[in-house]
Amino acid sequence: MVLDTVRAHHLRDVLRLGAGAEVELFDGAGTTARGIIRDVARKTITLSVEEIHHHPPRTDGRIILAVSLAKGSRFDDVVTQCTELGVDHLAAVRFARTVKQAAGPAAARRRRNLAISAAQQCGRVFLPRLTGPEDVESVLETLRAEYPQARWLFGGFSSQARPLLQQADTAVDTIVVIGPEGGLTEGEQALLRETGAVEISLTRTTLRIETAALAVGAVLCVMRDDTGPSG
Repeated sequence: MVLDTVRAHHLRDVLRLGAGAEVELFDGAGTTARGIIRDVARKTITLSVEEIHHHPPRTDGRIILAVSLAKGSRFDDVVTQCTELGVDHLAAVRFARTVKQAAGPAAARRRRNLAISAAQQCGRVFLPRLTGPEDVESVLETLRAEYPQARWLFGGFSSQARPLLQQADTAVDTIVVIGPEGGLTEGEQALLRETGAVEISLTRTTLRIETAALAVGAVLCVMRDDTGPSG
């Protein structure tokens, strides 16, 4: 197995590993293996692959965040930290009040590379699915088809909003919609309620997009993944 230039640079120049060193390999889709460096060249590293393991994907309790794009590089923080937390699917959404941001293949590659780096750092076996950006109607249609039994939640500020901790049920797939800082329009809120989404609140303060995404992701991932003693 020959590593690409980016991964070879990380092992050779950052970690300073040489021939004979062992590394952990993963493909982001549930396969892990032990690798042994056999040759270090100027631009590549050659490894032998040992002890391959296949991990089954999660089929329930998945956490899906449909998040408004954020200005500048702030959405990069959402990708990186949601990957670290264990969010399963991160869908970028263009709402009516979303600030226009760059899209296209280059932006998608950058976000995927950020997710890969975060997964390497935290030891995650599966990369999160990264989709979008798409308009809210398209995202709702896609997610309804992919997660037909999911519970839907969305962040809001009205008197109908209920605390997240009272509405979360991580035994089932959970989709949380996080709108732009200007808030969801009345039409977008109506569309979500038609989907069966429940309005939730996090704090008494108004949060930035990335803060809300990380707070929701952290709460739900901790509730789902906590294997410590109850009580």
